[in-house]
Amino acid sequence: PRPAVLGPALPPGFHRPVSDDEDDDDDAEPSSSDEEEEDEEVIGPMPAQGAIRDSVALDIERRAQKMKDRLTGADNGPDDVVRETWMTELPPTLQHIGLGARTFKKRAGPESKDRSLWTDTPADRERKLRDRLEGKESEETEPVPQLSHRELQMAEKVSKYNETKRGESLISLHEKQLKRRKLDEGTKPVERRAFDRDQDLQVNKFDEAQKQRLLKKSQELNTRFGHSKEKMFL
Repeated sequence: PRPAVLGPALPPGFHRPVSDDEDDDDDAEPSSSDEEEEDEEVIGPMPAQGAIRDSVALDIERRAQKMKDRLTGADNGPDDVVRETWMTELPPTLQHIGLGARTFKKRAGPESKDRSLWTDTPADRERKLRDRLEGKESEETEPVPQLSHRELQMAEKVSKYNETKRGESLISLHEKQLKRRKLDEGTKPVERRAFDRDQDLQVNKFDEAQKQRLLKKSQELNTRFGHSKEKMFL
């Protein structure tokens, strides 16, 4: 039975909309054309035709065959995986990329360093150590730069000019003055003097060895601003 209509009645000529749930044809059986359309809209793989073999039985058979091949020697095992060279070797050094060095190069040629330390395997390191102990591998020594005849002549001229035209260094003058002062003080008679804490107790002890070491180190300051060992004169 239809539910009672609540509210004002519809004007003549209008009909109340009927929903799907209230459709009178719900109980009707679908026609054969609807069944054919539903069969055509099936999506996905079709079911297998015939008997399906058990996957567990296949797995057991595969394992048995693998064990048989291993016992008879037919199965050589998986192939060894070999990495490509780009995975085991360093790329070649590229020159002049980005900003170059801010200082002068110490040697004329390119610096050839052994970069195999980054890619050596434990077997390679053991082999190199064995070769080094047996004396097969000689350590590479840096070649000593050879000065040309012209550079030797120029260096001799510069040293002669410095000896004749340039005066002595301040440190040498200071040492001569100290020696002269010690000689003068040695000839003077020893007089009585007042107590001096630093001199008598040697609180601030600065012995002769430390002084000579400091003077020698100060004389080496000229090496910080010296010329190169090759191509001194352009």
